[in-house]
Amino acid sequence: MSASSERTISAAGTQSPASGNNLSGAHHYITMKLTMKNFLFWRMQLLSFLRGQDLLGFVDGTHPCPPATVPAASSTGDSTTTSAEPTPVPNPEYHAWIRQDQTIVSLLVSSMADDVLHLALGRETSAEIWTSVTGALGSSSQARCLTLLNQFQMLRQGNLSTANYLGRAGVLVESLIQAGRLLTLMEQNLYVIRGLRPD
Repeated sequence: MSASSERTISAAGTQSPASGNNLSGAHHYITMKLTMKNFLFWRMQLLSFLRGQDLLGFVDGTHPCPPATVPAASSTGDSTTTSAEPTPVPNPEYHAWIRQDQTIVSLLVSSMADDVLHLALGRETSAEIWTSVTGALGSSSQARCLTLLNQFQMLRQGNLSTANYLGRAGVLVESLIQAGRLLTLMEQNLYVIRGLRPD
């Protein structure tokens, strides 16, 4: 990436959420497509990117949508006037928020593989999509961790060669890492040694 494009992305990251960020550099950072098996890695790359662009509040709900209209400012300048309710006028912050949020929606959808796109259907805001994805795949990641950990604890060499047995153990360790469960070297050794044949 050139220095000029790095400066452009950095400059975009310093804008306030209301000023808008078209996320033109997102493809440099969001390279992993969400699948049923890589939620934690996908979530990590999205969170770090959105934090860096000062946009995390859109997906976590801490920067909610402002009202569509606001009361019109008084043209007389007399604050003591008690006339009828001021006429509401369009709120420019509302339209800026919608534009920014829909850009994030586009980013989220484009970072999802076909098998998980159903999680975005019927969701209109980035926060709704984020909640849908984390609710569905966050809990399944925990269940997958428990399943894989149980498989590793129950793994036995049996008739396998030592190389094949260690290969299967290695696959389970990698799968656990992808599911968000890091095993210490001591844990790995414990499960592997326990499953070896006595000889």
